Parts: sequence; structure tokens; C-alpha cells
Amino acid sequence: MGSGAFFCLIWSLSNLIRNRNLPGFVWSFILFSTGLWLLTGAFMFTGFYTYLPSIALIHIPFVFLSSTLLYLYLEYLFLEKPIQIKLYHLFPCFVSIFFLVPFYSGSDLERLTILELMGKSQYGAVVVGLNFGIKVSILVSVGLFLLKEWIPNVRMSVFFSKKAIYSLIFILLIWIDLLLGSIGFTFQIPIFRKLSAYLLPVLMYFYYFTRELWTPFVADVRDSIQRNKYEKSKLVSVQLETIDQRLYELMREKVFCDEDLSLSKLADMAEVKPGQLSEYFHKRYGFGFYQYINQYRIDEAKRLLLEAEERSILSIADAVGFNSKSTFNRVFLETVGTTPSEFRKQSKSN
Repeated sequence: MGSGAFFCLIWSLSNLIRNRNLPGFVWSFILFSTGLWLLTGAFMFTGFYTYLPSIALIHIPFVFLSSTLLYLYLEYLFLEKPIQIKLYHLFPCFVSIFFLVPFYSGSDLERLTILELMGKSQYGAVVVGLNFGIKVSILVSVGLFLLKEWIPNVRMSVFFSKKAIYSLIFILLIWIDLLLGSIGFTFQIPIFRKLSAYLLPVLMYFYYFTRELWTPFVADVRDSIQRNKYEKSKLVSVQLETIDQRLYELMREKVFCDEDLSLSKLADMAEVKPGQLSEYFHKRYGFGFYQYINQYRIDEAKRLLLEAEERSILSIADAVGFNSKSTFNRVFLETVGTTPSEFRKQSKSN
């Protein structure tokens, strides 16, 4: 658990350095809260909390806030909605801080007594409830998104495709982990609590090393949601030819090279609503925003690979808007049929 905690904290810092925008900050905060949660869990299970009891519950407000931000991040990831943090999103965090005031206003001896008698004293029951609540808040946050967006709009075949297998395994294990922890805290079953605690760092390692494989799955889910929402057209008041012309001008300006370009950002430039632009892509081309933008990025990359032979693959990937070399290589291979380096070699020999 300790190694998983430091892994999440370092990952959070690395992501924050590379993605200095609101979605990047939100994801970094979620990773940071997970790392803090694992760290306090390690202190509890090893008994180290007896030396520093004040840190035993410090993760609770952070995880409550993360559960709310997780819903907003899922909307950003799958619906391409801009993240807008409102004051009421902070409510669960503030409530947890209110309940933690008695714990932090006491002495270390009083804190140790509370921790030793969790579930056996009146305030100890409150502490158990807070730990149970953070797991339930995450389940509710993800569950609401599934009920509202995934289940009504996503075909089951998307989840059982070959490229979705890692994502499906991760999602199922996360739910098992949270359910085990919730049951463990509700019925005070130590083995369930430990299993939940030990499974979480394994899942974070699993996600980190398979996250590049999530990209096609995320794109499929996003397209499936958007396609099912287009039963009532949003393009009645907008001429397709007008959007054609606006996008043509924007692509000539190479706005696709902006790695932070999103559907909402491009819609603002094209003077239409994000829902209208998303529907436009599906009606006009049969695919979504990212496939459209990646076509232009790959075409520009091909030009640079041939005309600027001294430039590295990574430099070209950055120049055309990809935020990682691995993503660039994968998209290039899917689009062109060869890797960027093979494309350059073949062009030289020809």
C-alpha cells in the first residue's frame, strides 16, 4: 500500500506538470487523493498511526471532493463537456471537515482513543461512517454517470470488444474493491477491509500500465453516447455547408496542432454548439471529433516526416498536437498502416 501511495503521488505530480489545464488539474487531484488514501491506510494497517494519529483521517475530505470531481471528469472524458466546478460540489468535503473537527481539536491521546475504539464509541461510529461514506460517494458518483449516460446510450458490444477487455476488467475490479470495502466497514469485517485496501494499489498500477489501451475504448463509448443522443437533430437551424466552410478555414490555420483542442473549443471557433458540431461529424463523416482532428494531424505529420528529416519523431508528434509519442505511434499505425519511423524509411528508399 505504501508503494502504491507514493506511486500515485508521483503520478499526480507528473500529470500536473504535463497537463496544466483544468482537466489535468482535476485528474491530478484525484490521483493525489488516491495516494493520500493509500498512505493513511498503510499507516493504519502497520500501526504507525500510533506515533502520528493526526494523519490517520486526513484523507477523508480529499476523497469526498475527489468523488464529486470524478463525475465531472467522466463527463469531460466521455461527453466532452467542459469542467465547471461549482460551490455545491464542495459540500460533501465541507460536511466531512465539520465532522472531523472534534477529532482534530483533541490531543493525540484522545485521537488514539477514538481510533482504537472505532465502532465501539459514539464518535468512533462517526469515523466509521465517514470511511464508509467515501467509498459510497465514489460508487454513487460513478453509478450516476453509468445510469445517466452509459446504460441508456452505449451498446453492450462496445464493452466486449477485444480492445475493451482491459477497461472492462479494470471497471469490474474497481466495483468489487469498493463493494468489499463498503461491506467491510458496514459489518466491521476486517478481512474485507484489508482486501479492499490491498486491491486498490494493484488496480492503480494496472491502470497506469494499460491506460494507452483505453483510448480506443473511450472513443468508442464517446461515439456511442453521442450517436444515441442524435435522435432529435440539433442541426435544424445550421447549414452543413456553413460548418464545412468554417472548419475548412480553421484547418487551414492548423488549429488541430493545439494539443488542448477539444470539441467545445473547436465549436466556439466554428460558432456552433458542441452538440451541433459533434452531430455534424457523425452525419457528414460517420465518425467523431477525435477521428476528424487526427486525420489532419497525421497528414501534417506525414508532411513533416518527409520535409524535415532532421526532426525527431517526438518533436513531430508534439508539433502536430499529440501529447505523447506512444499515442502518436498508435494513431499513425492505425491510419497509415506503418509506424512513423517505417513511413520515413520507406519514403527515403522510394
